[in-house]
Amino acid sequence: MPRPRTDDATAPAAPAGAPAAPEDHRARLLEGMTAAVRAKGFQHTTLADVVREARVSRRTFYEHFTDPVDCYLAVLEEVSLRIVTGIAAAIEAGGPAEERLNRAIGVYLDLVERDPLIMRSFVRELHLTGERGLRLLASVNDRAAQTISHLADEAHRHEPELGVRPIPVPVARLVASGIMHQALMAVDEGRPLDEVRASAAELLRRVAGPERRA
Repeated sequence: MPRPRTDDATAPAAPAGAPAAPEDHRARLLEGMTAAVRAKGFQHTTLADVVREARVSRRTFYEHFTDPVDCYLAVLEEVSLRIVTGIAAAIEAGGPAEERLNRAIGVYLDLVERDPLIMRSFVRELHLTGERGLRLLASVNDRAAQTISHLADEAHRHEPELGVRPIPVPVARLVASGIMHQALMAVDEGRPLDEVRASAAELLRRVAGPERRA
């Protein structure tokens, strides 16, 4: 299995001046990894690329991350956190359950569309990270599933007139992973996300909508 290269020479040290706080170094390294991945993909990104973009030393890199995979997954974790925070804000804004779900889907797709190069890397290169990447993907999917299940349960209990059915978390995981997969594949193939938006809304209506009587 191909791995990201780490064999380049040490990049120049950070410019002279007041020493940056450790949190600043970490943020700069995340930005450096993001810039390098946008430019050449994770597989072809070297440790020297990251520290050059971040303007720190290799020693500083290893004070924050164990290896380039660790840094790359931290970037994806940051992206995932922004997505989860955006979805939560969309849901907490109020309104009927269906409106909140559609708003949450819109926020998710907008955030995916905002950085297509990173999202394309997520589709094509996450397998390079092995078990660590799979655990991250499962964690992101689980958080989305918990959100969907919680909202459906709230609507079932507090808005009975809508006829919304509860969505068990395992079912919500399938829904969340399906929407995520379709969105990432659309970005990878350069297709507009509007079709994913419509399909996701229809999927949620079918899963959580009132049962059709024969």
